Amino acid sequence: MTDQPPDLSDLQQRIAAAREREEAATRPDPQKRATASGYGMAMRLAMEMVAALGVSVFLGIWLDGELGTAPLFIMIFLVMGMGAGFINVYKTVSGFTHGSLRGPASDKKDGTTRGD
Repeated sequence: MTDQPPDLSDLQQRIAAAREREEAATRPDPQKRATASGYGMAMRLAMEMVAALGVSVFLGIWLDGELGTAPLFIMIFLVMGMGAGFINVYKTVSGFTHGSLRGPASDKKDGTTRGD
């Protein structure tokens, strides 16, 4: 057995190489990331529309049942639900197109809003 300590420069090189391999293996593929984020955006927009329509139609059916006014409130709340769904989708899409995932008003890195 030798009493000399192992060479640390070789150890540093091996650690650096291992870190590089680990980063390369865990780095996300930009093509897959863009596809996944597009799919996520589509699902989010679909859920915005479905939720707005579902709640409004439920309220319309419930009110028609309570008041005995067969299709009146269903039709009123259906139109209101479609409007609310489109407004929600518009707000979501306009927030993404301004370059920020947090919303249209906070796209500067220093935390200020666009009007500042």
